[in-house]
Amino acid sequence: MSTAISPLEHYLHETWSPDREFVDGEIVERNLGEKDHSAWQVALIALLRAFRLSAHIRVYAELRLQVSATRYRIPDVMLTSRSAPDEQIITHPPLLCVEILSPEDRFHRMEEKVGEYLAMGVRAVWIIDPKTQTGYQCLGPTMQDWQASPVLTIPGTSVSITVAEVAADLD
Repeated sequence: MSTAISPLEHYLHETWSPDREFVDGEIVERNLGEKDHSAWQVALIALLRAFRLSAHIRVYAELRLQVSATRYRIPDVMLTSRSAPDEQIITHPPLLCVEILSPEDRFHRMEEKVGEYLAMGVRAVWIIDPKTQTGYQCLGPTMQDWQASPVLTIPGTSVSITVAEVAADLD
């Protein structure tokens, strides 16, 4: 007797290259980044890892995050508390999710992801456009343009970096 595999089970037990997101029963391809995307991701990870012990955080690149029962997202960068459960797929609210826009990404799609992250209890979300070197910081329902607030923070932690620090570390 064979059993049908649900789309979620299929998603969770398949290897995808590159990894994909799962949204309400659909397996969704992600836009792949280019060199600028990768450079921002590496620079952010390097700067944030410097806080891993003092701020009691863990830094991850492209790790699955279950934002609801029917949705799995893959932020470009994610920070969790060291006191959070150690999970292969993150199910507890991270401290930070970062989305770095690829050329094909549209802001309205990012707004949906930001809403999902905030609804699950993520403290901060950063959105970065590597092409224009601009971005937004979302702390709760407030979205601030980097020009208004060039210091990126995560509430409740000692993490504080400037946009200039990240830009200076780009290769």
